[in-house]
Amino acid sequence: MVWLNESYLWTLWAVPLVIALSLYASWRRRALQVRFGDIPLVHRLSQSVSGRRRRYKASIIAAAVGLLAISLVGPQVGTRLREVKREGIDLVIALDVSASMLAEDVAPNRLGRARNEIKKLLGELRGDRVGLVIFAGDAFIQCPLTTDYSAVRLFLDVANPDLLPTPGTDFSEALRMAIQAFEAPSPSIDPEAKRSKALLIVSDGENHVAELEDILTSARDEGITLFAAGVGELEGAPIPVYGANGQRTGYRRDLEGQIIHSRLEESSLRTLSTDGAYFQIARTSSALSSVIPALERLDQATLAEEQFEDYDLKYQWPLALALLLLCVDGMISVRRSPRATSRNNN
Repeated sequence: MVWLNESYLWTLWAVPLVIALSLYASWRRRALQVRFGDIPLVHRLSQSVSGRRRRYKASIIAAAVGLLAISLVGPQVGTRLREVKREGIDLVIALDVSASMLAEDVAPNRLGRARNEIKKLLGELRGDRVGLVIFAGDAFIQCPLTTDYSAVRLFLDVANPDLLPTPGTDFSEALRMAIQAFEAPSPSIDPEAKRSKALLIVSDGENHVAELEDILTSARDEGITLFAAGVGELEGAPIPVYGANGQRTGYRRDLEGQIIHSRLEESSLRTLSTDGAYFQIARTSSALSSVIPALERLDQATLAEEQFEDYDLKYQWPLALALLLLCVDGMISVRRSPRATSRNNN
């Protein structure tokens, strides 16, 4: 036998506590009788109360408390074979880590806010495989498709512009890496199974290289549904520059010495998400949680079938027996019937 909630084993101490309280109550009654003085008179006055029934009721209460404690701990007896089918889709999140994502029109900055919102999204996913691609002027797979969302969170924490030396923002590179992530073989997934594929691009919308329509066409050819999340505000903010010690040293400037002002480019992201949906992560609000119902509209495929032995939980039996004992206790009276009382007096 094993226990579901071993941390509650301490509740079994309630049984000796109930027994101790019952013994104390019995000793207290005897002490009060002695204090009253006339023991034979006290016995005659208390003939209607049965000491044996009192002991029965105390034993029943102690047993019921013990059974309730056992039920709370959760006894598990034997094993049974269970089969679990895990259904979902394949989702690759492409996170923009270009320098413009350091703009602070959202707190703490666009990249930091995007990471936090993606972590919240991971907490709402159930059964989907998730991969992470980071991109700027280039891209690479930061985390392959997995159902281990904790691993994805760890890779998110280290995503920053220093990982990609190529400047700029190229959505076509993000798509190219996402396609590689989708095509990577997995030993737990049937290669013949048809799975829905979704790519969520999280960016401020700046695109410096490829034509957006070409990217959208390529995604359709690969059977990938594109979603986009825009991070930032339309009025934008300057792009900070940091020194080796992590302190801000100023803002990025163009060739003429003017401070570069980065703005959220919604139009490019809306174009990319024509087949999916667009969501904005703004200063005081975020629509990224709406990705979940959008993903649920895609076809859910069986990603894996697993069989494992599971213990059979049997908390119902001690619980039912404890309730029965409490009902029996309520039916037992400590007082004798008038006929039995008169017979004892005679």
